[in-house]
Amino acid sequence: MSEAILRMRLFKNKHKEANDKKPPYSNSNFTVQETVTLEAGKSYSLGMWKDENHDAVNIRCEERKEFGGTGQGGENNPTQVHESPPPQDDDIPF
Repeated sequence: MSEAILRMRLFKNKHKEANDKKPPYSNSNFTVQETVTLEAGKSYSLGMWKDENHDAVNIRCEERKEFGGTGQGGENNPTQVHESPPPQDDDIPF
């Protein structure tokens, strides 16, 4: 697994009321431990998941790995996502 460039936790806003403009999750005291620079034109991977134990959401940003890496067994290669399914009329030789 690659190292995260940035991680943050956003807590559920318990003061949010219907029709107000407050965000549902926030962190008003977020401190970055070191300077973070995102390079223009470079791909990154973002993930967000809910943390029920802390009534929060966690966000992770990491540099996107390219397909065709040199890891054995594919552990360093991300899962490829196809935007459209392959054509059904392809003949498969046996």
